Amino acid sequence: MIIDGVVVLYEPREEELGNIFEYASLLNKLFVIDNSCSSNVGLIARLKSVTNISVVEMGQNAGIAKALRIGLDMAMSDGADFCLTMDQDSVFPVESMRDIKNILLSEDIDDYGIIGLNVNNEISGDGLSETKTLITSGNFINIKNYRLINGFREELFIDSVDFDLDHQFYEIGKKIAVICNISIKHKIGNPQKRRLPGFKTISISNHAPVRCYYRYRNNYVLYHEDKHFYKDIYDYDKKQLIKILLFEKHRLAKLKMIRLAKKHAKKKKLGKLQINDEDR
Repeated sequence: MIIDGVVVLYEPREEELGNIFEYASLLNKLFVIDNSCSSNVGLIARLKSVTNISVVEMGQNAGIAKALRIGLDMAMSDGADFCLTMDQDSVFPVESMRDIKNILLSEDIDDYGIIGLNVNNEISGDGLSETKTLITSGNFINIKNYRLINGFREELFIDSVDFDLDHQFYEIGKKIAVICNISIKHKIGNPQKRRLPGFKTISISNHAPVRCYYRYRNNYVLYHEDKHFYKDIYDYDKKQLIKILLFEKHRLAKLKMIRLAKKHAKKKKLGKLQINDEDR
């Protein structure tokens, strides 16, 4: 069994390089797609010095969807059976790789499109548990089944690229599951806690305004393509909007971007954010 990996970089920090080196040694090949706008010659040179790491320098932020698509194409060309997708700041449980491989060798593995890890240990239980959606980081994509779908959707650029891929596997009847007892550490947004009256604490994501744009634009489009599949995500976004308005910083800027997101979504204006005169 050949397991390759893809990690997408965007202006990475030094400490994130250590995470990458740790799990790179567990893979047949790791394809590093650098979406950074500025060049970090020293960092890239260190990655290139590792024999099983191949680096693709995009020279711009081409979007996570395109970067992942390039990485998966390289894994397919390499003859991989599975491809691990990672965010640059995620911490992979290297000590669990043997157990992961045993699961990927299961007789019924062809029934699955993705086997993912338990993000931040949020799911209780043991063994495999079927789920509808998984985020990108910590996923082992079944290459045999990936060949049956369209792959990462470049027009989404960033945000909800993972949910769209989940939906593509759902459409062809392939299952998605999480390994409950193996967890990956991953940070979503810039999470903060807020204490409410009565000592109740809530968590807010605190994404930048531009990320609010992409999330709300893409999820609006996806929801109107399949309201049944994306209903939970659509409802979650409505709850997050309340949190943004009540608790987050830069709420006016975020609200402006969310309004623009809906406007562009209705026009099917996707890809990288472009603001023209009529949007100002």
